[in-house]
Amino acid sequence: MNMAGEIRVRTDPKYRELYNGIKSFGMGDMHELFFLCVCLGYKAREKKRLTSKDERFWSRTVTPDEYACYYAMVLERNDMDLSKIQDDTAVISEMEEYANAGIEILLRECLSDYLAKTTNEVRLDPTSSEMLPRALLHFVFEQIQ
Repeated sequence: MNMAGEIRVRTDPKYRELYNGIKSFGMGDMHELFFLCVCLGYKAREKKRLTSKDERFWSRTVTPDEYACYYAMVLERNDMDLSKIQDDTAVISEMEEYANAGIEILLRECLSDYLAKTTNEVRLDPTSSEMLPRALLHFVFEQIQ
């Protein structure tokens, strides 16, 4: 992990309010939700390029275990070519694409009942999100079986 140069981890701006809302209801830190989304995208073998980018959090908040998973994902997809994990910016960039696909999976498969219906932004409806932490845990549990 390149500690000398911190990296800003980015997400699609259209999901800004959704990331913030989920963090408020069911996640401790932004990197945890990002990690969940990366894992969902990776498991589905889906990446989605970010057409515009919203800086979400610093790479220093990514845990060593999360980085180990990111490296393992890159290595698995690149026939264990160690040169592919030498540049943390490139690794994070690839994870951003997995996370971008993963947030859409999360929306489609878990969050549709918790979204605000009256806004153009993708955001949670706080009046219907009381059970969201439980729904997220149930969804994650289903994914690992």
